[in-house]
Amino acid sequence: MDMKVIIPLIVGDMTERLVTERRLGTIEDCDERQMASQVAKCKTMSDINMLLCEYHFLFSDEKDRGRSVVSVDGTQEYVIRLLTERIETDADIIYDALKYG
Repeated sequence: MDMKVIIPLIVGDMTERLVTERRLGTIEDCDERQMASQVAKCKTMSDINMLLCEYHFLFSDEKDRGRSVVSVDGTQEYVIRLLTERIETDADIIYDALKYG
């Protein structure tokens, strides 16, 4: 699996979640650089699943919606959701460039 597209998406999403949790005051001790370094080491979906299990506390909103990123299926759904959002964003950028170019 080629991870060069998904790794930045995971880092961005998890960093955003980390900032939100810090603002809410629900976490204090979480090193953003260490987290990004751990994400960068992911080579397989299994690695991503282990990472999400370790940082499960960043995904309380997913649990509230009846989804769990810590299961294998949940991890796959999370990755697919990030990729889908990226594709939609890219499509919007391309459309705007063509329309307003």
